[in-house]
Amino acid sequence: MNLTESIRLSTEISQQLFTCVSKDEIEGVFNSFKISQVPDKIGLLRLCMGVKNISPAPLSNKLTSEQQYADELLVFLDGSWRFLV
Repeated sequence: MNLTESIRLSTEISQQLFTCVSKDEIEGVFNSFKISQVPDKIGLLRLCMGVKNISPAPLSNKLTSEQQYADELLVFLDGSWRFLV
């Protein structure tokens, strides 16, 4: 896959994620695009939320990738990021 295709696919996934309001809907989008790797899921959620940089919490380096994903899901589902996009 070349860069243009990757950008197009990321944009398409992000657009579908934008309308999701439940974990099941988010997982449905990831499943439909065969996204199974946790770091990829985190990156796509952040892309959709418009996150450019993060400042990790002091203990975040001790979290597993699944715990980090659960945190990202909570932030995404909270929805307050939608007011900043």
